Amino acid sequence: METIFNIKYKNPIGDIDNDIDDELTHFQYALEELRRYVDCEFFIKLKGTYKINIDLYPDITVCYEEIVKSIKRVKNNWTGKDDIWFCEQGSDFYFYYDINDKGVELEYKKGPDVGIYNGKIPDMKLSISKIEYVQVWETLFEKLSMLIEEKLNKKINLPF
Repeated sequence: METIFNIKYKNPIGDIDNDIDDELTHFQYALEELRRYVDCEFFIKLKGTYKINIDLYPDITVCYEEIVKSIKRVKNNWTGKDDIWFCEQGSDFYFYYDINDKGVELEYKKGPDVGIYNGKIPDMKLSISKIEYVQVWETLFEKLSMLIEEKLNKKINLPF
């Protein structure tokens, strides 16, 4: 697996929503602010030339808690199965993961309303090491953290 970035800078649009949930973490709130300054697409390369497309908004912001939970579970040697459902605005795909002693069994599965780009990717399973799983997500969150610092002048610790 590998993380690829496509970042488009833009002039800030509007003000941050006053209706943003008070219960957001500092990192989540900064992601909401960051949306005003950049459009971010991330690609996570699965197998061969297949790579899924993940957007800052809605995918990362909406699935933030599930992504962070999966990273913490891998880092803490939790064993078990769970999923991350990327469900917003035409995403509709799943990462089913099974954390075991040997690593992470990851399954990409399309939902019925998957978007055009990710709809071209066949459902697949892959086995990866725990280190690789964490590194892919850490790389993505480190890039977001750098963008937060660059555009918002805020230094925020990674959430895991």
